[in-house]
Amino acid sequence: MRLTDLLRTGRLRRHSTSAQEIAQLLELAQQRLADARVEAISSDLRFCAAYEAALQLATIPICCAGYRAAGLGHHATVFEALPLGMGPEFAALSAYYNACRIKRNVAQYRRAGEIMDSEVDELIDSVDAFMRQVREWLQANHPEFVGD
Repeated sequence: MRLTDLLRTGRLRRHSTSAQEIAQLLELAQQRLADARVEAISSDLRFCAAYEAALQLATIPICCAGYRAAGLGHHATVFEALPLGMGPEFAALSAYYNACRIKRNVAQYRRAGEIMDSEVDELIDSVDAFMRQVREWLQANHPEFVGD
């Protein structure tokens, strides 16, 4: 599968990004990651915040490629497109974040107490590493979107 396949099926739409938009996505991810580290709130909310950070970061390579997720299931589309935008070495991470997406849906909309502290810690560690990878990827592949 390619990004153009997702475009053809309506799961992506064309989008022109900017350094400002990329900086805002990085800032949102950083803020959500900081929120996830607040131990005074429930594990469910901490997990959701860390998940949102991952989602913002995974949106960046799609935007850099000239697309944006669209329609129902756009979170799933973002994670499906991640290895298409950053490379096949991100397929396992994409699958992990997709599993987190499903878990987050249950915690957000169906049941309280769904998430264990260890799952929050694992997701926070993963997103923290992913943020570094995205920043490095941006610098190497799209320096025009890296701010000062």
